[in-house]
Amino acid sequence: MAQEVQLIQLQPNMNGFNTTTIVLDPGQIRRTQQGSILTMKVADQTGSINATYMNPDFSETWKGGDILRMKGAYTSVYQGGLTLAIGRNGDCKKIGEFFMQFSELPDISQMALPVGTTVDNKGAPQNRPNTSMGRGRPSY
Repeated sequence: MAQEVQLIQLQPNMNGFNTTTIVLDPGQIRRTQQGSILTMKVADQTGSINATYMNPDFSETWKGGDILRMKGAYTSVYQGGLTLAIGRNGDCKKIGEFFMQFSELPDISQMALPVGTTVDNKGAPQNRPNTSMGRGRPSY
């Protein structure tokens, strides 16, 4: 059974967790060759984050104040910021409206990535040793 995770606990490369959030900004839907991508801003009591829901067959959209239960979520790094994502193998359902305590701050998508995490040219995080302490050159 997947673990329930609060947004402040998210780190790059996490997979297969569940979380409950409230929609702050329902965002917009983009069409791609692989299907549709809904980008939105969500929050829980520990902070807010950008979220994407990728599924070529989804027809449900949400509005501000909707409470969502996300199952099988994962994290990715997009444009240097952490993003919560639901892919084709995940699920996102509305479970209520309005009555959820939340905080818009901190905006986890704007926070610095953990020390030692760099991003490759495709946006994927790569954990590399932190060599900024004057301990010599990194060996990759």
